[in-house]
Order: sequence, then structure tokens, then C-alpha cells
Amino acid sequence: MSLSPSLASLCLRAQPLSEMAESRALVAVREALEASDARRTVWIALSGGLDSVMLARLAARAVKDCPRRLRLVHVHHGLQAANDDFEQLARRLASRLGLPLSVRHLALAETALKSRGLEAAAREGRLAALSACLVAGDSLWLAQHQDDQAETLLLNALRGSGGRGLAAMPPERALAVGEASPGRGLIAHERARLLRPLLGIPRHEIQTLARQQGLQAGHDWCEDPSNVDQQFDRNYLRHSVVPLLQARWPQAVASLARSAQQLQEEQSLLDELAAELLAKVQVSGAECLAQRQGQEQGQGLNQRLNQGLDQGREQETQLSLAELAGLSESRQRLVLRHLCQSRGWPVPPRGRLMSLQQLIAVPPVSVAEVRWANAEYAVSVRAWRGQLWWQVSDTVIEQGVCHRQGDTGYARSGRQPGGTPSSEWDAEARKAWRALGRDEQHVAFTSRQPGDVLRVAGRGRRDLKRLLQEADIPPWQRDQLRVARMHDGTVAGLWHPSRGWWLLAALKKQ
Repeated sequence: MSLSPSLASLCLRAQPLSEMAESRALVAVREALEASDARRTVWIALSGGLDSVMLARLAARAVKDCPRRLRLVHVHHGLQAANDDFEQLARRLASRLGLPLSVRHLALAETALKSRGLEAAAREGRLAALSACLVAGDSLWLAQHQDDQAETLLLNALRGSGGRGLAAMPPERALAVGEASPGRGLIAHERARLLRPLLGIPRHEIQTLARQQGLQAGHDWCEDPSNVDQQFDRNYLRHSVVPLLQARWPQAVASLARSAQQLQEEQSLLDELAAELLAKVQVSGAECLAQRQGQEQGQGLNQRLNQGLDQGREQETQLSLAELAGLSESRQRLVLRHLCQSRGWPVPPRGRLMSLQQLIAVPPVSVAEVRWANAEYAVSVRAWRGQLWWQVSDTVIEQGVCHRQGDTGYARSGRQPGGTPSSEWDAEARKAWRALGRDEQHVAFTSRQPGDVLRVAGRGRRDLKRLLQEADIPPWQRDQLRVARMHDGTVAGLWHPSRGWWLLAALKKQ
């Protein structure tokens, strides 16, 4: 698509960057540049609207005083015909500023649109596309300003958000730039920084600066047609609600943004408290191993049981029910939410949170489970033997149905979301058996069968179900067990992904 005559004159009437007057916005951008790592790249998200165009121009001016590696990045949403004009505008502006530009084309899946809605799906898809440009240590700058912050606080308040939501957008946060396991969260070297340098600057100051620079709508930036559509909540607030508030309280936007800033400080303190409480209630891998070894030694099991390093279990998240029960209900909720938020997992809806607290108040005799999910991850929390066991996996999407936050269970498939097929367990067991130097020609690796027994040194023949109970392997993990079975059906050893070959059959005396 070719540019319209008005867009073809992009930036021709704009004043040179060298004539840009000193302003609060320029000072904020310069300070953000100075705080960035000179060895890394600063990426500026350029949508083509006034705010992002001004952020790009401010950065191009500030970099003359504080040299940094700047790049622009534009996301083509493909949702409307005007997106082609936005991309061409971004290319012309990048050329005018002398900055390299990366263009990312976004293709939103139907499942994402259905499960998340247009606004959320576009926002999340855009951020994912922007993040794909980054490497660890880079910075991504977004052009949100003070008015955006006030609108976000109002939106979240109307949605019934808690303190974190009312704190609105942080001026800076960590951003994932690599593949992170849902069960492990983000690793330090997989992080970049997301910054909003203009968050303290009101919209009218940005507009005034644009006029001083001789910029004009339709010539130097694009007006997104969807920005006037008041069927979207943010647009309704921006065009209908906020003007009424400002008519009565002229400092409404600044006051709301200041409230968000204060709430961010208070939320930071709550996060510190939550982290301290979580450390107290979390059962470490070392504790699990010590407890298990004490049980096993008392039962006189094979020494191999004591030597098994339960690496998989050490990475699991387990919380002590007794320690949680010693906290007030509000602190319990704080810890449970913090655990999910700090690891990027979906936060439990209120109903699920109450179910978790019921498990804490009245620990079940047998296994009890609470589940929820969003478009990315499914969470399962089980109460068993005095602990809450957390399992997080990718959400399963089957036949166009995405099990999202608020659902009562997983998709009905042969295994849980993110689970491992039995064939893979067989292969892992065989590989580990080979590493022991054992003969694999006369052994088959299978799942356990009813009536299976193992000859344990010093104890004789023992039922596999009893051995699994004694080994403290949770019931929901027992289908992962693999048996080394001789051709005559005799069980030669037991393998579990969290243990390896931790029990081998005692040799018969010749």
C-alpha cells in the first residue's frame, strides 16, 4: 500500500531535533538513558501514534548527550487497513531520525481472541512480539504517560482489583526474553527491562511539545481509528469519564497517578513481607530429602534408596500446611497470591483461593485437589501428607476449547497438560538402566502391574504399592513408575523420574 499524500510529507515540516526545547519529558528520557547499560540496546516501541513518535524523537535528541545504542520496533497488528499506513510511517520516521527499525507482524490466533478478548489478546501479542527482539540486559521502552496511568487505575478499580491492580503500571519491571519453564519461573539471565520513561508526564505536556516541534496529526503521526471507539472500556473512560472528573477536579489525573505511585510503594512492602512468609512456609528440597531418608532408614530399606538424589522433587513447590495454618487468613492469601505472581503463574480466583484456605484449615485425610488455569498455564494444588503440592503446566487447548482461569479442571486427554507420554518415561528408564552398566537385552521396561512385587534386601518380597507409599511418592506421580521386568516376569528394579533407579532387586543366593 502506498502512503497518502499527507503521510508522504512525514517529518518534512518538523523542526530539527537540535531545536527541541528542554522539557520535563526530555529530562525524564535523558535520565532513563543514563541509567541504561551502555553495552546493551534500548528498544523503543513505535506504534505511530503521537506518544510513541514523541518518545522516539525525545530519545533521538537525548542520545546526543548520552550515547546509547537505540533501535525502534514496530508491531503490525493486521487488525485494520490503517496498520499498513502505521508501518510506513514508522519506516519513514526511523529513516528521518537515523535509527534502525525492526518490524514485527502479529497474527492473533482465533483461540487467543476467543479466550482473552480482542484488547487483551492484542496487548499480550504485542508485548510478546516486542519481547522477541530483546536479549538479556536490553531495555524496552513504552510510551505510556500520566493520563494512561490514571485510566489504568480507574479500570482496575472498576474490575475489583486489589492493591496490585490499583498500583497500575510500574515505571519499570523485569521482562522475560527467553523460554522459561512454567514450574521454575524466570531465571536472572533471561531478563530484560521494560521501562515507561514518560509515566510521570501528563498528555497535555506531550501535546504541547509536539506543537512546539511543528508536528501535525496526519502528517507526523497517525491517529488510530480505534482510539475513538467507546465500546472499548479505556476509550470510554478517556473520552467520557475522565473529562467529567477533570471538570470538577482539575488535578484528577495527577492525583490518580500519585495514588498509583503510593500504592506501588505499599505493594513493594507487601511483596517483601510475602517473600519472608513464603520462605517460612515453603518446604525445601533438602528438608524433603532428609524427611524421606529418615523414614526410609527407619524402615530398613535398600541403601540405594538413601543414595537417590531426588532432583525433580527439589524443584517442586511444596508448602507446609502446618506453617500456613499458623498464619492469619489474610496472610495466607498474601502468601498464596505472591507465590503465583512471583513465578508468573495465574493467580487463583477468589473461589479457588477460598478452597485452598479450606484445605489449610481442615487438612484432608486423602488427596484433595484445587485447580485453575488461564490461557497459558494450568495450576493444580494438592494437599497430601501435611503439604500443599503445586504443579504447573502448559494449558491444553483441544478442539478449539482453551481451559482458562476459572475452569474447574484440565482438558480430558490421556494425560495432564504438559505431561510426559509413557513412551518417554520408558526411554528415560532404559537410558538410566544402561548408565548403571546393566544388561538390557533380557529386560523390558514397563509400567507396574497388579500383583507386582520386588525382592528387597533384608526384607524379602514386598508389594510395589507398599514400597511407593513408603518412598513418599505422591499418588498422582505413581503412574510415572517404570519397572525393569525380566523375561520370566520378575521385577528387577524400580525407576521414577524424580529418583532414578532407586530400588534394585536383591540378588538370590547361589
